Order: sequence, then structure tokens, then C-alpha cells
Amino acid sequence: MGECFIVTWALAFVAILVGGCHSAPKEAPEAEKILAVQSGMPFQILIPAFLPREFEREKVNVAIDDSGPGGEPMVQLTYSTTQGAVLFIREWVPVNPDLEVLSASRPIETKWGKGWLLVEGEDLVVIWVDVGPLRVSIYTRFLDLIKKEKILQMAETLGPASNRQIFTYVVGNPTIKEMAPPPAVEIKPNAEGVQELTLVITPGGYSPIRFAVKKGVPVRLIFRQLGEVGCGNEMIFPSDPRNPVSLTLDNPGDTKVLEFIPQQAGDFQFFCSHQMYRGVMTVYE
Repeated sequence: MGECFIVTWALAFVAILVGGCHSAPKEAPEAEKILAVQSGMPFQILIPAFLPREFEREKVNVAIDDSGPGGEPMVQLTYSTTQGAVLFIREWVPVNPDLEVLSASRPIETKWGKGWLLVEGEDLVVIWVDVGPLRVSIYTRFLDLIKKEKILQMAETLGPASNRQIFTYVVGNPTIKEMAPPPAVEIKPNAEGVQELTLVITPGGYSPIRFAVKKGVPVRLIFRQLGEVGCGNEMIFPSDPRNPVSLTLDNPGDTKVLEFIPQQAGDFQFFCSHQMYRGVMTVYE
């Protein structure tokens, strides 16, 4: 009887603990600050329903300016703990969403569809998600407190600030799953028997980011840029995987032409001088 009571009590306690994060909806402590600036924004400001208990929601700092990547209105929410850990959430509506990328990130699956994850050793974790037309960036340098799975949990619980069900505990974090890469663009020979393609570097990366050519057939690659690309003006390209060449564009109107015959089948990565932009050439038999 005593053992049965202990087991029953333990199960009840677990039920309370698990259910605690889904208790009756209540207004988030930071809602008043958010709603005070909401009327001046062209989009609805979102907050995460899940936030670790160490963060003091009511002390969130709300900053509004035109500091989006394309000069768009942006809101930044800064959450902190009494121990000094900081979490940043930035939100904006991209002018050119396809051209704004998180450099050196990799695509991941999220509740909202495709997202982006950037991990820089033990120094930084950033996750981008698109909630409708709104882009949200969540990042921190305090990885001892907030793992990337917890940041994904925050991203997947984003919603309006008012009348939100908020919680500080979750039974399990979502798994980080990388999205499958886009299929390679197959380059067909032209009338001259040459596999010719134009490879463009933009602020959003290479286009095409993956392409395929046939081994032993001449390739003519035309390298050009569109927009300001920083270090992307220099590309290290594996025309010969054992001895890659460097193509540098001197200005936005410049082009460089590289002609070669691929001799080795496989997947070969090309990238900028700082390896911030990356793409893949597939050579098939």
C-alpha cells in the first residue's frame, strides 16, 4: 500500500511538472513594454513562449531602429539573467529575403519551415527563422546556459506578446535536423560542345550554389557579382582539385572567365577567401 502511494504521488508530481509548462494562459511579464511600442512598428512583435527560468522577462530591453540588413525597421529584445548572461532576439521584414543570408550558416528544419543555424565553436549560436514575412534572429554567446536546441525551442514557440501562455520548463528539446541540400543544376553542353555557366556571387551567396558538369567535357565558367559581397569578390575554385585557382573581381562590374576540363569525378567545394560563402561543383562520369 505504501509503495503504491509513493508511486502514485510520484506520478502526480511528474504530471504537475510536465503540465506546469502548459498551465492556464497568462499575459507575459514583458507584454506591457512590447505593446507600448507596437503601434509604431510595421509588423507584430513576437516573443518566445519558452524562455529558461534564469531570464528575467519583466526586465527585457526593447530597442527600435532602422538597423535591418536593408535599412528596414527592426526591433531588438534583450533578455538577461542576474548572472549576466544575455540573449538577443531581433525581428524585421526583409526587403530582399532571398538575398539576406546568415553567412557560414547551414539550413535546418523548423516548425516554420526552413531555418538557418550558425555555430561558432563555443562562442556563438544563432538561429534564423521566417514567421510569415517576419524574419527572427535569436542568438547568444552564453552557450553554457543556452544550448542550440533550446534556442530552436524558443524559435518554434514565437507568438504575439499579449495573452501568451509562457513557460520556463520543457520536457524535451527539439532535435536539430539539417535540410537536404538543393539539387545540383546540371550544365548542358552548348552548340560548341562547351559546358558554359555564369556563376554569380550575391549578398545571399552563390547562384547556382550547386552545379554538375560531365567529366572530360570542356567547361567555361563566367564569374561575376551582384551587389556588395565583401570577401565574396574572391573565389577559390577547384578547376584542378589538387591546385585550386583564385578568381578575383576588382569591382562590381568586373567578370572573370575560367576555362578548364574536369578530370576527376566527385563533389568539390568552392568558396570565398574567408570561407563565408560556399558552393559545390559535382563532376560526374
